[in-house]
Amino acid sequence: MTHDIVHDARDTALTLRRDHLAHWGGTDPRGRRLTATNYYLEIDGEPLPLVAGEFQPQRYPEDEWEQAVLALRSAGCTMISSYVFWNLVEPRPGEFDFTAGNDIRRFALLCRKHGMLFSPRIGPYNNAEFSVGGLPPWLFGMPVTERSDDPRYLELVGRYYRRLGAELSGLYWQDGGPVVIVQLENELTHAPNHWRTLFGDTATDHRGPTGKGFTAHMEHLQRLAREAGIAAPVFSMTGWGAGTGEPPQDTYLVSYGGYMDLHPRPRNSGLTVFTGQTYPFRGHLPVAFCELGGGSPSRAAYRPVTVPEDVLVTALTRLGAVETVMVGYYMMHGGTNPVRGDFGWMTKEPRFPLRSYDFWAPVSEYGERRDSFYRAAPLNRFVAEFGAELAGMRAVQPVDAVTDPEEDRLRTAVRSDGAAAFVLLANYGNRTPLSPREDVSLAVRLDSGDVRFPRRSRLSVASGGCAVLPVELPLGDGVTLISATAQPLARLGRDTVFFRPGPGDVEYTLRGTGPEGIRGTGTVHEEADGVTVVTDGSFTVGDGLRIVTLSRAEAEHGQVGTVAGGRRFFTAPDDLTLDGDSVTVGRRVALGEEPEPFTWSALPAPDMVETLGRAVRAEQNGPLTRYTAAAPRPALSPQALVVEKISPSRWLLRTPGVPVDELASLWADIAYTGDLCRMFDAANGTLIGDDYHHGRPWRVKLGRFRHALAGAGVQLRVEPRSTATGTADAEGILLDSHEDTTGAALIDAVHLSAEVALRFDCR
Repeated sequence: MTHDIVHDARDTALTLRRDHLAHWGGTDPRGRRLTATNYYLEIDGEPLPLVAGEFQPQRYPEDEWEQAVLALRSAGCTMISSYVFWNLVEPRPGEFDFTAGNDIRRFALLCRKHGMLFSPRIGPYNNAEFSVGGLPPWLFGMPVTERSDDPRYLELVGRYYRRLGAELSGLYWQDGGPVVIVQLENELTHAPNHWRTLFGDTATDHRGPTGKGFTAHMEHLQRLAREAGIAAPVFSMTGWGAGTGEPPQDTYLVSYGGYMDLHPRPRNSGLTVFTGQTYPFRGHLPVAFCELGGGSPSRAAYRPVTVPEDVLVTALTRLGAVETVMVGYYMMHGGTNPVRGDFGWMTKEPRFPLRSYDFWAPVSEYGERRDSFYRAAPLNRFVAEFGAELAGMRAVQPVDAVTDPEEDRLRTAVRSDGAAAFVLLANYGNRTPLSPREDVSLAVRLDSGDVRFPRRSRLSVASGGCAVLPVELPLGDGVTLISATAQPLARLGRDTVFFRPGPGDVEYTLRGTGPEGIRGTGTVHEEADGVTVVTDGSFTVGDGLRIVTLSRAEAEHGQVGTVAGGRRFFTAPDDLTLDGDSVTVGRRVALGEEPEPFTWSALPAPDMVETLGRAVRAEQNGPLTRYTAAAPRPALSPQALVVEKISPSRWLLRTPGVPVDELASLWADIAYTGDLCRMFDAANGTLIGDDYHHGRPWRVKLGRFRHALAGAGVQLRVEPRSTATGTADAEGILLDSHEDTTGAALIDAVHLSAEVALRFDCR
């Protein structure tokens, strides 16, 4: 049995300051003022919580950009962050290309169209496992020192900034645009450029100045940006690295990161606990996170398959470690490296895949929504929905906090202002699993007294389990939720939506009502200070206030949006996308299979739902209204794909006679044995995809390559593991090498599926 975990949250109200950040922000055409306090950004004095997901349009087909924006919005993101790669937009000195995949303006407009804020991260250096970190290769041959205050380098950066400034003109907050934060440089002093990828092992690089030189360089970059017309309401910079100096006086939002799965480690990550991290400017400048690991880059020596809890717990523990309501994931959506004839491969090092930048992100390189997408979504929605309360709360560790990630004990933290609180629980070890917890008892000491819970039920936390539990949460009409063992998800008018973090009943203890005021499912217990309701469902309090309890699965697959004139919650077991007044539900179906019907639910229900011109019948399912309609069958047959097995490790895939448009929805799971699998356009031999073997089939959206499939085809090639060793010739000079291969290289199977989707129009 776990005894009380006590958090002393008395006298924790934050002291807010704005005077030193008065130059941050701006006023939009509607008169809304974006400003900053020493703890958070705000609009018209209300905190602005931000959930950012990194997506890089220059690494993604431009005809799929809009789908990517909608996917990130579906994940609970409110902002998209994107590196802008200088080497792609200025491939030759003075020649700029902002067309096609470099059309950063078009992407920003897509963000605005769908209500997403935008944070371009413009370098000049980015890292991102990209060629020279985004610096143009031609810099190496010029008499300049990169990432320095060399006047010749700054002149080139200024030219790039001026051209980029023209592209972003009119798109800032004060113009009514989506751009609120612009990041300059990245990991200065920390990340290497890796010139050697292009110029050999002896090529050296400059990681940037340290100490006072760091501060001066960041001052110069911001001056260049402002002179170029880059009118960011807020400029940001990364705050990690051994040589990182002080940021220029109050001119940058300092952002941080954390990756649980960046390298193979034998011990639990420090990100599984709420302690251990330091934030030097805490309480003076807002703390933001721009790189919480949404995955990890695959490379020859390490092929991570990031588990969903890694992503969730990384974000959860940062929310409990420091006063922040700015959460950003890197990557949230994978991509594909472009290829340039003048530069060659665009990966930073040869040990990375040449094309793939999947990152095992919550949304894959091909647009698949993975388990981590759904696992993190309720926390993202909590930050967006309840971030205004969270913003004013101090991070408080328990009296006996867990500091050793290997200690087998429940990790907890509290965010509190002394009057109310949220309790954050994490019972996760990413290398050594933690034991399940039974009969957890929590105590939060507030200025008004102690709140202990649960009172009438048992709180258990499974191994790997997490939760955010409210304390003293106002519900309206004078009713306050003293405590609950359910996690808040959304506010919808007079409904407050929660979900059960685990199986079984949850309890709600309320003040401002008596037993006679409770109507609905559950057992009601009268308390000296109110009532406790133990339930697995929903109930009404007083005159129409309602507490809605959902399952974790419903919450993870849920979204909140304004549809048909009202703010509503939607959930479906399949991929669900909101766009205007439409709800689209989709899934992959194996070719030749009969798909199960589509089912989705809404709260509150729209007045009318139609699909394919016909009304869809509604049925009540507890507090939710459920809609069901037949899913369309895939248009393709399994025989559409013709496979020529050139050898056990080389297969040619073709779709002769199939109209190109019918191939757009085609997917393949490629099962293979070997070190890596490559995919080529057979017409010209171009490498179009690659995958380091990571223990499961490679899932590819073949529809992206439909023109190749309908033409000469797509060739798969699997390679075995190999080691190159030098071989002396007759003269004793090492001019050759020998490849020692280990293991087989086989294509085992290609399993085909197709995306099917149905759009529902709401009124």
